[in-house]
Amino acid sequence: MAVQVILVPAGAEYQAVVRGLKAIPYAPPVVAVPAGPAAFRAFLETWKDRSRFEDQEILLIGLGGSLLPQHSVGDALLLEQVWDAAGGDNAKGYQCDRTLTDELAQRLGVPVGTGLTCNRVITTVAEKRRLGDRYQAAVVDMESAVLLATTPQAKVAILRVISDDCGHDLPDIAGAIGPDGSLRANTLARSFLKRPIAALKFISGSLQALKTLEQITFALFKSD
Repeated sequence: MAVQVILVPAGAEYQAVVRGLKAIPYAPPVVAVPAGPAAFRAFLETWKDRSRFEDQEILLIGLGGSLLPQHSVGDALLLEQVWDAAGGDNAKGYQCDRTLTDELAQRLGVPVGTGLTCNRVITTVAEKRRLGDRYQAAVVDMESAVLLATTPQAKVAILRVISDDCGHDLPDIAGAIGPDGSLRANTLARSFLKRPIAALKFISGSLQALKTLEQITFALFKSD
């Protein structure tokens, strides 16, 4: 496997990837990164190993939200291009490395599609469908376009596992991620209490997606 380093949002996603790699003897290093475009960009600008990997094969892996009905919770998707909507309406498109992406897609047997990066969690069905239609994108996240814009010489592949579908509203958790990428536990708890049924569905979807993330990480790097 050509991947030289794995980037994954800190917290539960990072822990799932580490669990998936614990039985892999020669796994690439895994780097926990902050969630959200501003915090992730700041991390990349000061990342001490950036020069080491800036022209290498980088895999960004983590969870994402579905923008299309055909992608359900637990589904995995590799991105071939990503639209950057985090900076406003004038979105710019970035291409992932085609050779590395095709290699991973063939190894895992997962589809390849278009991603969208936003500066907040998209919580309503209406906005997910609007964004999906506008950008013809399959999955939304908060980091992918930042990596592609910041490391143009790197060979980047991006793998997302769906943690919430586009048929149900999420609790209003948009404010639960701070500017530095940290999780605001009190804000998250209050939003869950306001929408307990939606919160339970969101938690269930996240747990299912994290299990898939662990399994797919192992499948990606295990010896044939």
